[in-house]
Amino acid sequence: MKKNVLIKVLFIVVLQSCSSTLKEKEPFNTIPKSEKFIESNNKFAFDIFKNIATTETNENFMISPVSLSLAIGMVYNGAESETKIAFENTLNYTDFLPNEINEINREISLNLSDNSVGSLFEIANSIWVEKTFSVKEDFINTNKNYYNAEVENLDFSDANSINIINNWVSGKTHQKIPTIIETISPTDVMFLINALYFKSDWKYKFEEENTKEIPFYGANSTENVEMMNLTNDLLFYENTSFSAVKLPYKNDKYTMTVILPKENKTTTDIINLLNTDNWKSWTENFKNQAINLTIPKFKSSYQKILNETLIDLGLGNAFSTNANFNGISDVSLKISYVLQKTFIEVNEKGTEAAAVTVVGIETTSTQPNKEMIINKPFLYTITEKETGSICFLGKIGMPKDE
Repeated sequence: MKKNVLIKVLFIVVLQSCSSTLKEKEPFNTIPKSEKFIESNNKFAFDIFKNIATTETNENFMISPVSLSLAIGMVYNGAESETKIAFENTLNYTDFLPNEINEINREISLNLSDNSVGSLFEIANSIWVEKTFSVKEDFINTNKNYYNAEVENLDFSDANSINIINNWVSGKTHQKIPTIIETISPTDVMFLINALYFKSDWKYKFEEENTKEIPFYGANSTENVEMMNLTNDLLFYENTSFSAVKLPYKNDKYTMTVILPKENKTTTDIINLLNTDNWKSWTENFKNQAINLTIPKFKSSYQKILNETLIDLGLGNAFSTNANFNGISDVSLKISYVLQKTFIEVNEKGTEAAAVTVVGIETTSTQPNKEMIINKPFLYTITEKETGSICFLGKIGMPKDE
C-alpha cells in the first residue's frame, strides 16, 4: 500500500514539474518584428530566385529559401566587421539585432515543424568540424541554442567522414536527398548544414481515375503528361499577367500556390514581377471560387552552387580572403561554397519535398573552388500559413518523373 502511495506521489511531482517547465508556443504574429522579418526573408527569396532564373538552362528548378536562410543564419553568428555587415545587407537584416535574428529564426523553425496538424515538416541543423580545428565556444553554443544544431567532430582526412555526413543528410530527408558532400579538400575545416523534409496529403483529394494523359506545351517541345483533375471551391486570383490558385494541404497549415501566366505572358514575365509588395498584394486578394483544375503530376530534383548568386547579391566579402569570421575561430576563414539540393514530388495524394543546404568553411590558404489547365511552364510556391514563410519556390518548364 505504501509503495502504491509513493508511486502516485512521484507521478504527481513529475507532472507538476513538467507543467511548470513546458512553455506553450506563442503565436508567431505576437513576436516583435516577426512580420518585418518575414518580409525580409521573402525579399531574399525573390532576389535569389530571380538571379538564378536569369541564367538557369534547366526547364525545372526549385530552391528552398527557408533552408538557405537557416544555414546562412548559422554562419552569420561567426561573422564580424565588414563580413557581418555584408550578411545583414544581403539577407535584408539591417533593422535587426543579432539576438533578434536568432530568436525569430528559432520561432520560425518551431512554427514550421509543428506537426500536430497532420502535415510533416522536419528541420535539422548540423555543424561538422575537422577534429583538429579549434572553434570558439560561443559560436557553437549560439547555434545549439537557437538552431538546435548537432555538432560533430570528424577526421576530414578519413574518407569515411563523407559517408557519415551524407548518411545524416539522407536520414534527415527520408532518403530523398542521399548526398550533399562529394569531396573534402585539405583546406576545409567546417560544414554547416540545414536539412528540410515536407510531406502532406492534399486537403481535397485528386481521384486517380480522373488522371489522364494530355499535352503540355513547353517552351521547346510538346509532350503528353499525366494530368490530375479536381473540381472544388478554391482560393483564386487573377490579374493581367497571370491566374493563380491555392491548393491547401491537410488541415490548412501549408498551401501550394500555382501561378499560370496569361496567354501573352511567360514565367519570365512573372518572375520579374516577384517582390514583397506585389506578393503581399496578390496574397491579400485571393477569393473563394468554384474551380475545375487540371494540373500535372511531377517529380523534380535540382542542385545549385549559390556562390555567384550570393556574391551578386552582396555577400562577396564572405567568400574572399578579406572575410572576417573571428566569431568562429582566430584562424582566417572564408566560405568556400554554398550548395543547395532540392527534391519535390506532386501526385494525386499530396506532396513530398526536401531540401539540403551546405555551407563549406575553409582556411584562406588557397582560392575558393569555382563550381485552371496548367499546360505550359508555371511557377509554384509552398508556404506556411502562420508565418508566411516561403518554404519552396520553383518553376516547372516540362513536368518529368525523374
